[in-house]
Amino acid sequence: MISPTERSVLRLGWRVSQERPFEFWVGFAAFVTFLVLPALTGWLTAEAFAALTDSDIRRLYVIAGMLLVAELVRLSVFSIGAVSFTKSWTFMRSLMQGNMLHAQMVSGGRDAGPPVRSAGDAVSRFRDDTSDVVSFVDLWLDVTGSLIFTIIGLVILAQVNLRATVLAAVPMVAGAVVVLLLDSRIKQFRREDRAATRAVGGMLGDLMAGATTVKVNDAARPVMAHFQHLVDTRRRTAVRDRTLSEAVFQFAFGASDVAVALVLVVTAGAIASGEFELAEIVLFLAYLPWLANFPRQIARFITRHRQALVAFEGMEELVAEGDRGRIVRHNNLPVQRDPERPVPFEVGHGRGVRSEHQPENHDLLVRQIRPRVPLEGFEVENLTVRYGDREVFADLSFTVEAGSFVVVTGRIGSGKSTLLRVLLGLATEATVTGSVRWNGSEIVDRGSFLVPPQCAFVSQIPQLLSDSLADNILLGSHVVPNPGSWVHPARASASPGHVPHHLPETVRVAALTDDVAMMPAGLATVIGPRGLRLSGGQRQRVAAARALVQRPELLIVDDLSSALDVATEFELWENVADAGIAVLAVSHRPRVLEQADLLIDLG
Repeated sequence: MISPTERSVLRLGWRVSQERPFEFWVGFAAFVTFLVLPALTGWLTAEAFAALTDSDIRRLYVIAGMLLVAELVRLSVFSIGAVSFTKSWTFMRSLMQGNMLHAQMVSGGRDAGPPVRSAGDAVSRFRDDTSDVVSFVDLWLDVTGSLIFTIIGLVILAQVNLRATVLAAVPMVAGAVVVLLLDSRIKQFRREDRAATRAVGGMLGDLMAGATTVKVNDAARPVMAHFQHLVDTRRRTAVRDRTLSEAVFQFAFGASDVAVALVLVVTAGAIASGEFELAEIVLFLAYLPWLANFPRQIARFITRHRQALVAFEGMEELVAEGDRGRIVRHNNLPVQRDPERPVPFEVGHGRGVRSEHQPENHDLLVRQIRPRVPLEGFEVENLTVRYGDREVFADLSFTVEAGSFVVVTGRIGSGKSTLLRVLLGLATEATVTGSVRWNGSEIVDRGSFLVPPQCAFVSQIPQLLSDSLADNILLGSHVVPNPGSWVHPARASASPGHVPHHLPETVRVAALTDDVAMMPAGLATVIGPRGLRLSGGQRQRVAAARALVQRPELLIVDDLSSALDVATEFELWENVADAGIAVLAVSHRPRVLEQADLLIDLG
């Protein structure tokens, strides 16, 4: 049974190709012309031999000039096509990568996709799958050019010798049939190779991030044995996939050679008797190699189609469920010769009125700064959460007022982290009833609204990057301040000693000042994969600084106590309170519970 994705591969490929239609069609026309021009040069070559046979030197010179012009034109259109289609190739890949990245980055809402399972999975989807789709679209040019040449060539050759032309076509058709018979194996081998590639990449990422854990547990030998198993599996699947693909292509090449041999056998008698003129022989010899290219392209097309099917299936796993078109949804991509750093546009206040400088179309690569809506009260009313038949909690109601400190506590498994995820719109798999309001107005899409500057979230396990401390805090964003706040619009520099003046104050509020002072390069210190060079407490405070840098109205924190000592945690909460930021935090420590303006005990 043909899957919906298989039926739509051509449609999805078409939508990808039309992301930048000018570049695509210029490249398409240039490469098709490049592939069709040999029909003219082959015919001119045959005419040149005919002129030579007739001793017509003047005509021979004219034909030679025409051949020179044809080859110059062919070289020119190839250059134009290479430049134009390279641009189109870049835009096509960027479109799919941007849409997948958007689905991964939005914090809930209708655009959110399931989280990527591992670093290897992400590399496979963003690099390999997008390349497979673009390679499939690229092949349309070769197939179209070869088809047009084949039609022209067969018509011309049929007028010379119909029998030889028919015999030449038989092996080509046989090659296409064999490829169709191998259809299921092509898809199966490609899926297994992609899965094995993701497993190796994911394991490699985990090893880099968890090197300390492996070392202190003396688990290097078993871990490496498992990694070796994954590598061996990857090698086996890759060899099998590549072998089948090459076998298909080589069979098509072999079929074309058989076609040439059949033509020579059929025409041998005519050549010996002189019925087959020299010009006609040259015409056949000039056309047959190019005619043989068509079955090869058909074989490649069918193979690439199956591989593109697998690629689309893989990319669909990273976008919103049930909306395959999001992979190829149009977006403005700022890909240009000398790109400048994107600067966020200004927006209105209150209800988020669009300013005259705001672009009409959403740009995936430019962060849109939302208007700040000062918090008066964050109200949760009759909130009930279920996972299937299991009820996590029911009819929960509370209010976080501006500048207040609200603590959620309870036994392990009581639903503390689930509560925070539900409030942020991240627990899309749960069944949720009740309302969440901001200043009395219900938040329809919590995943889209509860982001800076309204809200910031610090998870229990921070996700840090192998970059400088400053870049981990700013994440490359331009910070738009509130008047009078301690956050100012500036970008961290990787150069030691050159740091935006607002970052030290953010670091102080996050109780990181003493730690940064001990680092050799200060805020420019590179912290390693996932913050490997930092302690657990430092990682959590870096994550807190990242949340605080845009001074959110509400800070939601999932259990900082797990890695901080009592004194450091107390200092952090005191600093946040002095900054006037409302806090909703999970904690178990008695001293933190005593600080709370409101305590929510989930049992």
